[in-house]
Amino acid sequence: MARRFRYKDIQLTQLRSFCMAALHGNFTAAAKALNLSAPTVWEQVRGLERQLGATLLLRRGRLVELTNEGRILLELVQPHVHGLDSLQKLFDAQRASGVPRLTIASSPNLLANYLVGPVREFTDAYPTVCVSLRPSIQVEESLGQLERGQADVGLLAFRPEQVADKALEIEHLFDLRLILMTAVNHPLSRKRQVKPEDVVRYPLIMQHARSYSRLALEGIFTRHNLQDQARVVMESSHADVIRSYVAAGVGVAVIYGTEWANPNQELHLRIFDPQLEGLPACLIQRKGTHPGEPVLAFRDIVRRTLQGIR
Repeated sequence: MARRFRYKDIQLTQLRSFCMAALHGNFTAAAKALNLSAPTVWEQVRGLERQLGATLLLRRGRLVELTNEGRILLELVQPHVHGLDSLQKLFDAQRASGVPRLTIASSPNLLANYLVGPVREFTDAYPTVCVSLRPSIQVEESLGQLERGQADVGLLAFRPEQVADKALEIEHLFDLRLILMTAVNHPLSRKRQVKPEDVVRYPLIMQHARSYSRLALEGIFTRHNLQDQARVVMESSHADVIRSYVAAGVGVAVIYGTEWANPNQELHLRIFDPQLEGLPACLIQRKGTHPGEPVLAFRDIVRRTLQGIR
């Protein structure tokens, strides 16, 4: 008697619900991401378990966790489910526009000061591809665009250990360092060694309160008992805006960047403290996608141009 293979009855919707529930650890969150009801997601996962004859998820109150069999299945099917989803979105977008696109998610700072060269090289090689830039100062927003397939590739500066999204491939390219930024004729630009107590003597231009740069600088001031001496005269979320006002002499700034990127010759840049840990800049793509030749070519250009810069 011929053996009946159960997997023939498995539906893509079941696998998609299982992957989302496993990644979010919650049926309600998975349902919201899939635009379904929580009972529907639960029924699809239970149907998948019946067909496979295995327990995939265990409920712990409102949360769910993977069993050993669930981990095996997630590793096997997640790339394929994401690949099919991204293929559908890519097909729909290209069919609607009629023009091939490369969508890049990044921060305004990285787009303006690091990706101009790679994008120019790409557009020279692929003149028929429309490059769509998706700037955002919120890392979470850019990661969400990549996870949902709204962007093909991303260049983001963040702490990878703070992101638990298993759906994204993260490749470290280089480190941003805390850079002291002053006007070229500022007294600090002529000082051989600059200490935190030197910086607080001058008006400060800072990034927004939740930024990596702001948190790092405030931590330095706290360790040196200088937090009450810092005088913030301006705040901005955009590094290029800060550069313009520093060059105009409004204040000095300490933000993450590199000495390599200095488009404004009216600025003096130096690493604030070589001993401080850098902020990783990473090339990011969704796992299991079907990147076409333009995406692969752009990733290669970015790697060749930016990997290991200082």
